[in-house]
Amino acid sequence: MFAAEAKAITRNFGAKELIHNDTLNHKMDLLTLVKISEKKLWPVKKYQILFCTLPNLMEEEFSPDYTEEILMEKFMTTAQTSGGGGVGGGDGGLCKVEVTVNVDVVDGQAQPVDIMTRKVNLETMRKRLKDSTVKKDQVDELKLREKDKLAFVNQIIYNSAPVELSRTRAKDGCASVGYKMMNLSAKGQRKEKTSFTVPEKSTFAYSLVEIKIQDEKLRILCEPWTRCKVERLFCDAMSSGTIREVTEELEMKEALLQPLEDLPEPNRPDLLKTLSELVEDGDALSLLEQTLDQCSNETSVHPRSHAVSSFMDLLDVSNISTAVKDAVHLLVSALDALPGEMSPLLTSCSPDTLRVLSQLVDGLKDGQAKLPESLPAPLQEGGDLRWAAELICLNDKKLKELSDVWDRPELPPEVLLELLCLAVQGLSLMQPRTKP
Repeated sequence: MFAAEAKAITRNFGAKELIHNDTLNHKMDLLTLVKISEKKLWPVKKYQILFCTLPNLMEEEFSPDYTEEILMEKFMTTAQTSGGGGVGGGDGGLCKVEVTVNVDVVDGQAQPVDIMTRKVNLETMRKRLKDSTVKKDQVDELKLREKDKLAFVNQIIYNSAPVELSRTRAKDGCASVGYKMMNLSAKGQRKEKTSFTVPEKSTFAYSLVEIKIQDEKLRILCEPWTRCKVERLFCDAMSSGTIREVTEELEMKEALLQPLEDLPEPNRPDLLKTLSELVEDGDALSLLEQTLDQCSNETSVHPRSHAVSSFMDLLDVSNISTAVKDAVHLLVSALDALPGEMSPLLTSCSPDTLRVLSQLVDGLKDGQAKLPESLPAPLQEGGDLRWAAELICLNDKKLKELSDVWDRPELPPEVLLELLCLAVQGLSLMQPRTKP
């Protein structure tokens, strides 16, 4: 619900530089540093909020000059979905509604709220920091890779007071509703309501300004960072994606996952357990992906995260080959690129559920992905992973319908499907073998 409201606010302002905040866990203020990374194997941009601010990088102390004002008074939004069929996009995930009679889903606020903005005076800051020197050790701590970009939060948009968000579902007859990986099925008349209160001064959206560091000197770019920069990189190339194109990509990459079969049997449970723990913390998973990337480049690595160190130690004591480490790297990269709660659900699911998903992936490659009659509970209607099974079973027509209404240009549905399939395959290969 929070992500939907954040997105609604961003759309209302119509500013291309605004990035909606998809989780309340991301708390940020002005000058917070953000790392913008692009995955090597997929056209996916990832924003990583850093526990560091621009002043932390500078040799001289400074405080930002900023303005604060009401952006919109008594803002209120309500979104309603009624009846219909097909596949649509919503909340950054899959939104699917299949009905035999009437279904209504209403998202909105319980009361209006003033939307505030706080924005840095960039011109003043540029003049003040012109030719300023950065702390080399602090920059090194950021562990920026060659293609990574560094930016700082230039503007935040937040609520002036606590606001209650609610979601109401009313169903009459037989219906199945899927909304961002949540699925509900019902018969007869039923009404459900979910609500929670967003605390005061929660960041709903933010904008970024990119910075460059060269010869230990800071340069603040003139143009704000916009999502259009990401979209133009690949959206045209991905606009006509088909299931065949997805399967071709899978066939090229799945061979790189096969060395996972060579993981030592005794270490598999511990590796899977530690990976599942890391996936619960998106920042830790990103750090693991960066650590594995540095290892592949034969760079000395000293991860600051205890969980990441534990995972790397398990790999090291396994005395595995470079091919196996590269396979682990590919799997971790796919899990890190998946949005929201998808990766935690996959890494924590049962072997039986994973086995059925793996069979569906095999069916996708053969052009015959179809849900079997008997399914584990998480894959049944209303199950936590039903979205994954339905996504793997899409045909070209449904994929096109999904693409037409998709509102995440940085992660096309074709790429999402590929990431899901590779994650399922990799996790399946890491499962402990059944003893005879």
